[in-house]
Amino acid sequence: MESLCKIKELFKKIHQFEQKLNEEYNVTINEAMIICSLSEAKKSSGEIAADTGISPSRTSRVLHSLELKGFVKRGFDDFDKRKMMFVLEESGKKKNSEIKCMGVNIDLCSS
Repeated sequence: MESLCKIKELFKKIHQFEQKLNEEYNVTINEAMIICSLSEAKKSSGEIAADTGISPSRTSRVLHSLELKGFVKRGFDDFDKRKMMFVLEESGKKKNSEIKCMGVNIDLCSS
């Protein structure tokens, strides 16, 4: 039961983190995770989903939201023109830098 209580506390911390992301940076936790993933390299939607653990259909919706916000742009793969690739725009790189400076408290012994 102690493990379950620790998981409950972890979910609470994640929820608090997501609220702070939304209030201070105007992004959801899924948007932030995708921005982080794309800061490493240009990726396909499937690669992003695998990297973040977000379902492929949800990844697609979040990518669309990030495109509307101007943080991400899509293009074709250099080698396979059938494959759609995603990359951070300058505003997405800036947002990633801002988010990286955000403090995170994951101490599960305190609330």
